[in-house]
Amino acid sequence: MIRLYTDAAVAGNPGPAGVGILIVTNNEQKQISIPLEGNWNNHHAEFKAVFLGLSWLIKNNYTDEMVFSYTDSKIVAQSIEKKYAKDPNTLKYLTDILELMVKFHFISIEWIPESKNKGADNLARQALQKIIKSS
Repeated sequence: MIRLYTDAAVAGNPGPAGVGILIVTNNEQKQISIPLEGNWNNHHAEFKAVFLGLSWLIKNNYTDEMVFSYTDSKIVAQSIEKKYAKDPNTLKYLTDILELMVKFHFISIEWIPESKNKGADNLARQALQKIIKSS
């Protein structure tokens, strides 16, 4: 079983952004902090975080595991659950995520409160600081 926690941090809306990904398996933890290029709004950065987390799992051959993915963005969780987004830009991110999800044997994406997503939040803030300092 894999637990995937994702989060994004944005300075301004839109503005520079970073993504945090925390992957917890039975015997290890992987922490990933990714600065994003360009300006992002918060919702799109949250979608990008889920996309990058799923992409990492696929690249590292975790598609046969049971994956429980957690986000503190209600919009992301609800859009994925309903397979719907009104905004065309958001729809692109959603479509990319849905295409990745079919590669997994079992995957669940759920909303959790921010208080339960501190690991991914800290990683996203670290990534945001990296991109701000490099500007």
